[in-house]
Amino acid sequence: MVSNEIGVRPRGEGSTARKIDSDLDSGIDKNLDAMLIQHRLKNDVRYDVNNGVVTLKGDVPTPTQRASVEKLAEQVPNVKQVVNELEIKHQKATSTK
Repeated sequence: MVSNEIGVRPRGEGSTARKIDSDLDSGIDKNLDAMLIQHRLKNDVRYDVNNGVVTLKGDVPTPTQRASVEKLAEQVPNVKQVVNELEIKHQKATSTK
């Protein structure tokens, strides 16, 4: 997937814009962390936030839970996009015979 993140900023405002982006990412991080703790998912799910894009990582037990975590992340204020890289635990395991 390619995400178009091109934008135009007035000259001289680059550092201000980066500071605002950083503050927004920090807010997303805190809100998502609180939601994962509230739903008891903090131990299973890791994530990165970059310019409003949340990338979910980790292992969850069911496809339903995978979708639920994605919906939680989409509800966080200022999230522009969610990239769901969560894996289902039983699908990740390989059988040895």
